[in-house]
Amino acid sequence: MSEAATGKGVNHATLSRSCITISNRKLLNFSLPPGIAKKLFMLFYYYIYLLIALTVLFLFIKLLVARKTDIPVEFFVTALRNENNGYYEEAVITYEKALTEAKKSRLHNLLKVKIIEKIKVLHTIIEYQNSIRYIRREV
Repeated sequence: MSEAATGKGVNHATLSRSCITISNRKLLNFSLPPGIAKKLFMLFYYYIYLLIALTVLFLFIKLLVARKTDIPVEFFVTALRNENNGYYEEAVITYEKALTEAKKSRLHNLLKVKIIEKIKVLHTIIEYQNSIRYIRREV
């Protein structure tokens, strides 16, 4: 007979109903009646389905609330119109209002970054226009 047929010298793992053995050594000995094991297994799956359903419900409600409270976006659009019309000081004030509203909400991170960049650019434009006015007055 070969070593594989007798089981000597060959490492193998088996899973039986009451214990787990690896290389003829009992590592874990457990015994649950089949009815209880099945109930625990089904209970685990019910909790997973409940968790998935609650997560989907939470994300749906969060989406609805975020869609209704887009005050920072409205301020951003108004400031963008003011900027395009050449009213830079008004645009800066409206951008700052939009930034304070966006900081209250955790959903508008990209909008915050855009508003900060716009405010920096507008401050540069306003300083440039003021310096041109002083130069023209001196000449």
